[in-house]
Amino acid sequence: MSAAFDDDTRLIIDQLNARASTLGPELLPNGRKSGNKLMFSGIADHGKSESAYLHLSGPKQGLWLDLGNAAQGEDRGDMLDLLRLKRCGGDKAAAFAEARRELGLPERGSGKRISDADRKAMEEASRKRAEEREAAEQRERAKKASNAKRLFLRGEALGGTPGEQYFLGRALSCEPVGAWPGSLRYFGETHHGPLQAKLPAVLACIVTAEGQHIGTHRIFLQKTRGRGWEKLRGVPDATAKMVLGNMWGGFVPIHKGRSGVSMAQMAEGEPVYVTEGIEDAIAVRMAKPEARIVAAISLPNIGAILLPPAARRLVVVADRDDKAEAQDALERAIAQQQARGLEVSLVMPPPGFKDVNDWLRGQGAGVAA
Repeated sequence: MSAAFDDDTRLIIDQLNARASTLGPELLPNGRKSGNKLMFSGIADHGKSESAYLHLSGPKQGLWLDLGNAAQGEDRGDMLDLLRLKRCGGDKAAAFAEARRELGLPERGSGKRISDADRKAMEEASRKRAEEREAAEQRERAKKASNAKRLFLRGEALGGTPGEQYFLGRALSCEPVGAWPGSLRYFGETHHGPLQAKLPAVLACIVTAEGQHIGTHRIFLQKTRGRGWEKLRGVPDATAKMVLGNMWGGFVPIHKGRSGVSMAQMAEGEPVYVTEGIEDAIAVRMAKPEARIVAAISLPNIGAILLPPAARRLVVVADRDDKAEAQDALERAIAQQQARGLEVSLVMPPPGFKDVNDWLRGQGAGVAA
């Protein structure tokens, strides 16, 4: 904590964020209130569409997102950022000075200071808001997890459905195990938010190492002439595969391996194989039915997965991606798990194959430990 409150950036931002419901409409006079959000046409204020929104209340109060301004590097921020961009021409020093005036704080260099009593009251108010945000976030996470579990339970077993046909079309099968993972289901009328339509989808339950269902991953499908059931095309990949609920730190359990016991009961030192996608996880199961296998859904989440204390060895079955961003993300994920004390080994498909599923389709499975 700094000696004077007006030099404490964190508290200044917190005070501004708490005023989002009044300060937001002042900074965005053309905004339109929708629930607890203020919709607006973006930082550039092009007036063509409502591509941005500001949270006026709730756990994200004061935070904003501009979907149309990513190219300029200013696509999200807090109320101090908004003040800087909308009232101060992007000048950070001017924004801090304006923030002090907005909050009734002495100007920097004026020789005046906030009394210790006032500073203590502000810090206490900030602490209470942080506690309220955390409680609200926990309630929101619980609500999302409940909705996600409800959707998953509406699905049916994968066998004989378009969901099974999707995997078969990718040269993936339930052999040699003889049954599809119970973590995968199919539902023919899954809501697709961006398209505002009900579409068929493979559902996958995302759980914690303790078995808590925290989210449901959806792979939206479409039937194409001559190719059968495929992943939804014509939309960005992020909207062909989406997560309902929570994902961070969880995983989709694909196979319990030779032991057949839950992860919470796994033997100490038993290796855990992790892939980014579900398709690769099934490909690994076909090649190594004796292995315990999970899917992380995303590359960064490989590093976030929390395994039980008995887990000592993690085998990361990664995609072969030459992009620097992907390579950096993979290195970070491995480093995160190593920092938790795990022995991490890396498996990749041979050059020329994007992932293990492609390798399987190209020349048969062969995943080495």
